[in-house]
Amino acid sequence: MANTILVLRFSALGDVALTVPVMKLVAQANPDTNFVVICDQKCADLFQGIERISFHGFDLKKEYKGLFGVIKIFRLIKRQYEFEGLADLHAVLRTHILRVLFFFMRKKVAMIYKGRIEKATITRKENKIFRPLPHTTERYLDVFEKLGLHVNRQTLNENLITVKNDVSRAVKKIGFAPFAKHNEKMYPLDEMLKVIAHFDRTGIELYFFGGGVVEKHFIKEWNKKFKHAISLPGNASIKGEFNVMSSLDLMVTMDSANMHLASLVDVPVLSIWGPTHPFTGFYGYRQHPSLAIQETLDCRPCSVFGNKNCWRGDHACMKNIAVEKIISRVEEMIT
Repeated sequence: MANTILVLRFSALGDVALTVPVMKLVAQANPDTNFVVICDQKCADLFQGIERISFHGFDLKKEYKGLFGVIKIFRLIKRQYEFEGLADLHAVLRTHILRVLFFFMRKKVAMIYKGRIEKATITRKENKIFRPLPHTTERYLDVFEKLGLHVNRQTLNENLITVKNDVSRAVKKIGFAPFAKHNEKMYPLDEMLKVIAHFDRTGIELYFFGGGVVEKHFIKEWNKKFKHAISLPGNASIKGEFNVMSSLDLMVTMDSANMHLASLVDVPVLSIWGPTHPFTGFYGYRQHPSLAIQETLDCRPCSVFGNKNCWRGDHACMKNIAVEKIISRVEEMIT
């Protein structure tokens, strides 16, 4: 009889996306084990069709909100699943409670080590200790290793994504995802529009990605503004966006969920970084380090997640990146 491991990772979308390649590797290395991902129901598309990995989603903003929601999740899991171990890939209050409850039920549990202290030394204002920290996928693998599962680290970052040059295609396709959860992580939109306009004039097909209400408003206007913009369905699911992304020659993104989604379908991502930095471990899975555009400033990085106000007050980490630099890098990758 196969063993079963429960995997907790409720949010955010980009972090959940990073669990996918890890789950695939762990499942392949442990053919006698099944996995159940406990997550926000919005992420269901990420795990479709993966052998021995099932998904159980919860609406965390309504029925399963707050402490009472956590207790309801615990009771449902306890009633519905027979499992041997629990992998906490999130380590937040909700998962702490669930992990402790299942520990008292004598389940084997393991939790991610986020490296908060090390990340703080990179992002502090003075005397930074600047060095690359383990990628988030490595930290996820550590959790499964603690549970006694086989882990094949050698294959995790093989075949780095650099370019996707389909010479048979007459018209190139570029995706733009200029939005991020936090404004500090966004390249100025008026400058990004100059980049987009340049490639619109060359006849390249343009695709815009963004899920928020405000983002969709901008995208609607851009689809009208640019001659070669291709509109996505207004209610496109993650699966639908995957299908579009997989056909692209290149994605241009911020440090955002779309960087991670495009990485899952092996599309090269030219990512633009401001207050955050790839060294903290959130770079796109298998993306080549050279595909990150960033300025060298003494104050960078100032934040792990990009949720802090600029210390300098001028957002130089983004505003100092020239439009021409982005255009040049894109042209290098698609020609």
